[in-house]
Amino acid sequence: MFKQIFRITFVTLIWKQYKSAIASTLLLFAFLWLVGNVHQDYLIYAAEQNDEGLVGRSFLYKWLALVSGVLLYLSYHWLRSTSSKSIKEIQPKNGYFSKTNSNNGKTNSLPDNDQGDDPFAELRNKRKLRSRAEILVDKQKP
Repeated sequence: MFKQIFRITFVTLIWKQYKSAIASTLLLFAFLWLVGNVHQDYLIYAAEQNDEGLVGRSFLYKWLALVSGVLLYLSYHWLRSTSSKSIKEIQPKNGYFSKTNSNNGKTNSLPDNDQGDDPFAELRNKRKLRSRAEILVDKQKP
């Protein structure tokens, strides 16, 4: 039972991470298969009709279609990789915008222009954050 759950979890993880690459690769294979079958059908049709004039042109069209499909596939993945690299460069490693003030070394989690509307600005400016339990313990101490 756990083996099946592990397999399903693994497949789900792989699918979530690589679904665009898997889907585009399957579409490329389907396109290549479709072009090959259409060309094969045309060759059979041309042989039955004794039309040898357009057979050479059909090979040219077939190879143009194959090359254009592969180039589209490669350009899609190249553009996708460059856009994901540029997004990773914009976002900091810790996952949110952080700015260190030179005054006191505090870290603000939002840029300066958004702090006017920030309801948590007071909490960020405190020197020490304490929980309710710590406050109650401090009140009970004589």
